[in-house]
This record gives sequence, C-alpha cells and structure tokens, in this order.
Amino acid sequence: MRSRRVAPPAARRPLRTNLADMSSKEYHRYLRAVPLFADVDDHDLDVIGAAVTELAFGEGEVLMRAGSNAREMVIVLDGELSVMLGDTEIATIEAGGFAGEMGLLAHRPRNATVVAKSPTRVLHIESRSFENVLDEAPQIAVKMLPIVAKRVVDNNDRHTD
Repeated sequence: MRSRRVAPPAARRPLRTNLADMSSKEYHRYLRAVPLFADVDDHDLDVIGAAVTELAFGEGEVLMRAGSNAREMVIVLDGELSVMLGDTEIATIEAGGFAGEMGLLAHRPRNATVVAKSPTRVLHIESRSFENVLDEAPQIAVKMLPIVAKRVVDNNDRHTD
C-alpha cells in the first residue's frame, strides 16, 4: 500500500468558483444542490454559506487522520472519499455525503482516516462555524441524525464482532 500524505493547509486549495460573484439567489441554488441543504430556507442558507469554504483535494490526499483532533467536517460536492480503519476501507462517501461530523459532535479525536479516492471537491466547515450552523439551522442536525446513528451502530458492530 502506498503511503498517504496529509495535505498541509497550503495544499488544501480553495477553489475559484466565484461564489462571491454569485447573486444570493444563485448561491442559494448552488447550496440547495447539496442534498443536506436541499430543503433549507433562505435565511439558513445564508448562515451555511457564511460557514463553508469550498476546497479541492487530489487523489490520495488525507483530509482527516485517525487519532487527530476533530476540527472540521466536509460535505462532498463531487469525487469520492475513502474512510479507512488502518489499511481497511470501511466506507466510501460520495457526492452529497459528509465526513468528520462524529468527532465534532462528540468533541473526540477522529475514529478513522479520510482519504480522497479521486480528485474531490468539498464544502469545508470548521468546528466553531459548525456549532453556529447547528444553533442557527437546527434542521441540519435533524437531517444528519439518521446517518450519524447508522455510523455509530456500524462502528459498534465492528468492535463487537
């Protein structure tokens, strides 16, 4: 297996999507294309929009490493992420999916390593902004809950088998 490198902050490339040049209506349409935000009202989309940064990662770049402090989560716009426990892939996260929320919600170190399986674009939310989004737009947490619950059960099953 080839070694995987953590993308240093400088390598985490902000994309030039010209989000600042979009009208509010265009930006809301852009965010609503993400399934997690599809049914969110305009005010909450403004809260989300203020919290996210679009980043790009190349194949093999590590976004999060098991054991590290949880400081952010990502929502996949396109591409795929691989969730690894050691050398074993335990999940693939595709467009519309998200990673990193478990550590943020639990205020715990990362359980797994997350690697870009292909060139991938994500919306990045750092921890303080994530807390603000949940305070201002609590329906996001409600939409995340079934996915997070399934991940907890799957993780528990892996440790009890």
